[in-house]
Amino acid sequence: MACAAAIVAASIGPFWRIRDVSIEGAHHVTVDAVVAASGLLDAQAFTASASRAQDRLIRALPALRDAHVEIRIPDRARVVLSERVPILRWSAGDAEWLVDADGVLFSSIDPHGAPELRVTDERSSRRAGDRLDPALVDAAAKLARLGPGELRPDATGPRVVLTSGANGLVLRVGVGTGWEIRFGGAERIDDKITLVKRYLRDNPQRKLDYVDVRTPDSIVVSPA
Repeated sequence: MACAAAIVAASIGPFWRIRDVSIEGAHHVTVDAVVAASGLLDAQAFTASASRAQDRLIRALPALRDAHVEIRIPDRARVVLSERVPILRWSAGDAEWLVDADGVLFSSIDPHGAPELRVTDERSSRRAGDRLDPALVDAAAKLARLGPGELRPDATGPRVVLTSGANGLVLRVGVGTGWEIRFGGAERIDDKITLVKRYLRDNPQRKLDYVDVRTPDSIVVSPA
């Protein structure tokens, strides 16, 4: 009984506390943020839960896809992070977020941590952890990768905008007297891109206000 009491006292007293938490795989998040979110530092090694620490990390840090946590008696813990891979920069309101292929928005401490491909979301402000439709993100990424050489010479400075109205995804080009291509939703985005490329190739000099390919089987042009 005395031995059992001693073991219990040791496990819940000031001993066997986690004094060192090692972090691996941190790029978009700081080590301090991971340690704080895990709740492991100074926790009792015998009662600390790796699964609870993992849940806390995933909830607190949207940049993480997953985290593997090990408790190492007597006083150590190891956290291996799996971070999200951004494919776009998503501007909404006054903030710019990174977004991965799953549509999760998150921030990064690395200013160069994502491709220089941007989408401006005019619909509403966003916050870290929000989820977008992955199909929409994929379609926006395809538009953001389009360069002037794939459209026509006056399609300079292409900018992808997600509008709040029926036009949906829009590619705006040029400055001042520029024009735009209206794609609508993400459905059949490859067909829409092919259609507009063919039209612009066949009409390299035509004055345009917009080209509308929201219905991928037809095309509307202004001025008509």
